[in-house]
Amino acid sequence: MKHFFLSLSLGMAALAGSAQFGTAPDFNVTDLDGNTHQLYADILDQGLIAVIDVSATWCGPCWNLHNSHALQELHEAYGPDGTNQLRVMFYEGDGSTTLDDIMGTGSATLGDWTDGVTYPIVNESPLSLDMNIWAPLGFPTVNVIRPSDYEIVLDTYNLYSLEEQVDAINGADIDGIVLGVANTGDLAAGRGDIEVYPNPSNGEFSVALSGFHGTTQLEVYNIVGNLVWTSQVQGATAVQNVDLGELEAGNYLLRVSNEGNKVTRRVTLLD
Repeated sequence: MKHFFLSLSLGMAALAGSAQFGTAPDFNVTDLDGNTHQLYADILDQGLIAVIDVSATWCGPCWNLHNSHALQELHEAYGPDGTNQLRVMFYEGDGSTTLDDIMGTGSATLGDWTDGVTYPIVNESPLSLDMNIWAPLGFPTVNVIRPSDYEIVLDTYNLYSLEEQVDAINGADIDGIVLGVANTGDLAAGRGDIEVYPNPSNGEFSVALSGFHGTTQLEVYNIVGNLVWTSQVQGATAVQNVDLGELEAGNYLLRVSNEGNKVTRRVTLLD
């Protein structure tokens, strides 16, 4: 069940009367890394499906969805580093949420929402998205938007696996886009995984590898996509140390890849 919410200006009658689906208004938002994202120009007009997760850091069902990693796996498989058929974004739907809440250290949060997430996270105040449209029935609402006419055609808030997300999107017959449903089982089962700790860190990270064999490349990119650190591992090395102490504080992307696997995680370097 969704975690329902009311604002001071929104009564129960208005909430109940809001449409679950309809045309998604355009937006232009800035994520935690300072990158801007325009719904129409950057995503839908490029023929890409938009998957906009509207959640709140204090919301239990939202946290369950986050911990399922379903949207992260959707992003990895079909986002810009996968088949490039869709874009996933997290939009914090409570305008009072702080950056500390997003990072898991605030007073209104269930944990670190950046952990394991490499798609954009947007936290703004005041909100530029209308919750009557984007989350009319509460949090979480995962809006799946068709590029041809900007229509919200699905809410996949209660689908906790990559396979379920893919099956729902393919079942909606969105502009003839097929996400490769026949291969998602093998994709999920065969993918390697990594665990990064501690994260955030003052510079030294440990990366626990699973499912990676042969020559494995570790690469760290800054928020504008420049490669700033790299290393190579031979064989099935269990733990690899990453020292980023010479880099400036901020958010980076750690990418671990070999011939059969590619996993990306966000890492945060503290002052």
